[in-house]
Amino acid sequence: MRPVRKTFPANLLIEGATALVVGGGRVGLRKAKALLEAGATVRLVCPEAVADFDGLPIERVTRCFVPDDVAGCRLVFACTDDKHTNRAVLAAARARGVACCCADGNWAEGDFIVPATLRMEGLTLAVSTDGRSCRTAKEVREGLARSLARVSPGVLYVLGVEEAAALPPIETLAARFAFLNGLYGWALLRTCNRTELIAWAAPELIASGLPGHALHLPGARAFVGPDAMRHLTMVLAGMRAKMAGEFHIVGQVRDAFEEAREQGWACSHLMDAYAEALRRAQAVRAAVAPLIPNVEVEELALDGAKGRVVIAGTGRLGRAAVAKAHAMGLPMTVLYHRTPLAGEDCRPLDAWREAVRGADRFLAALTVEKPCFDAAGLGGVPAYDLGAPRNIAGDDGVRDLDDLRGDYLRRTGALDALLAAAEQAYDALP
Repeated sequence: MRPVRKTFPANLLIEGATALVVGGGRVGLRKAKALLEAGATVRLVCPEAVADFDGLPIERVTRCFVPDDVAGCRLVFACTDDKHTNRAVLAAARARGVACCCADGNWAEGDFIVPATLRMEGLTLAVSTDGRSCRTAKEVREGLARSLARVSPGVLYVLGVEEAAALPPIETLAARFAFLNGLYGWALLRTCNRTELIAWAAPELIASGLPGHALHLPGARAFVGPDAMRHLTMVLAGMRAKMAGEFHIVGQVRDAFEEAREQGWACSHLMDAYAEALRRAQAVRAAVAPLIPNVEVEELALDGAKGRVVIAGTGRLGRAAVAKAHAMGLPMTVLYHRTPLAGEDCRPLDAWREAVRGADRFLAALTVEKPCFDAAGLGGVPAYDLGAPRNIAGDDGVRDLDDLRGDYLRRTGALDALLAAAEQAYDALP
């Protein structure tokens, strides 16, 4: 039986170093070519060599091996078809403290072995069985080569919709994605108005449409390569939100990538792409910041009001809304959670259903952990949820901060100017 030796995998840095190959057969030829690819200076010692050595940029010594041939070498390879010569090479290298590899039955007495190696477009794969079976190592290497030949290097890929979408549990999606050959890394972004798969994938996989089938997201838009980088940058810059220029999207994307990293779903290329998109987004935001209007949200919520308004909350935002309503000459009812406002028509928070009857509009401006109101109980009164988190459960007829600011930008024409400036800023990036 073949001996088995424990090994330590490593990539040797031998560029410019001298490596000695003893033996001019096919084995020696493979070693010499591999050494040349690694940038080593190769010295070949043998009386005769196969014709394929001709033309190689190596030092040829046409004679039998002598111990002094090891002098000045970093590595030695004993590749002759004579086991006694190979033992002599190993002994000479050992006497001078030079690492030696024997390519015959003496391999277990040497200092290192060369695994079955595959190099493809900057990628190096090495397969070793610790000496158990060279044939098995070669078969695994060839299988990996066939698999890699079916897919090319990946590109950034984004697939999603601009809405919250019902998806299977993340564990179910992870199990599906694990079967997609060519999906090298991914993260899933889920917000109240965005659902996107952000991935690093092979173009062949993207063209197959399989990621879309696995995600099952009807109406999804796909962005690939440079288009995906632009899209992700604009998302991070807040230029793809209901309210252009929003800040909280950065934290939501960061959380999605952190989850992907912790779970092992992301790859280094995807994380690098995310970092690059974040860098670009910061530059875009800085360029368009002067164009983002500074308008008070309470002013937008009260714009056009004619009759009595109900304002829930007596904190900073609630008091600002009350002051604005006074300036507009509007009658109002104020709902308080803890502290009523002196001189106002104030009612406790739990009286909200009665208070909203006949009102022109309802403004919720509380800081609470969960909603205090429900849209169904408002009786069709126009409602504006200014709270964070949301104050009003349900979406029927309720407008939030992003709705108000987005509408304002569109109404004033500022949105078109802002988005155009963002695109120009992106195009100007180095």
